[in-house]
Amino acid sequence: MAIEEKEIIHDKGFAPLTPFYPGDYQGKQVIINADRLILNSRQQLTQEAEDAANTYEGGDIHLFSHNFIGLSTNGSVHINAGNGREDEEFKSYFVVNAPNLFLGLDDGKEYPVEPAVLGNKNQDWLDKLLDLIQLLLVKLSDEYRHKASAPGLETTPIGETFEDMRKDYDGNNEIVEGSIGELRALLREIKSQHVFIKK
Repeated sequence: MAIEEKEIIHDKGFAPLTPFYPGDYQGKQVIINADRLILNSRQQLTQEAEDAANTYEGGDIHLFSHNFIGLSTNGSVHINAGNGREDEEFKSYFVVNAPNLFLGLDDGKEYPVEPAVLGNKNQDWLDKLLDLIQLLLVKLSDEYRHKASAPGLETTPIGETFEDMRKDYDGNNEIVEGSIGELRALLREIKSQHVFIKK
């Protein structure tokens, strides 16, 4: 299939390419046209397949292309994976493996340039920020002193003012509203348990 080069230049220095649509392509091609198409690959039920069950042979559909595989519809694209099999070794996944992934188009036509955030790295950074804020609260409540209005006197903030704000959360103790601990607990809830991305 011929390659059509768009004029869109990505910030990484390459131009994303798109294939010609079937009506625009000039060359050999196979077109299957029907009101409804169904491709079904059944699992092997022979004794040989049962003996090789650990390889999960059979029941597959493979699509290979040198340049592009395009899925286009005026409606929705649904890719469904079941809950796996009864044995724990076989789990359901949706795996997309590519050097660069684009989700959505800016203004419906431009490739997006906003990078995704790594959940674990983001949590580590925010944990360090919370540690720094907590240390600052400790110093303000216990160590910081400044000149009072009366000559020769010093004063310090009342420690109780920061007591609730300073309370942390280790996963077991009570979460205090409006505290460092509340933010740390919420931080552990922002990561998905089912969606993972490559560094």
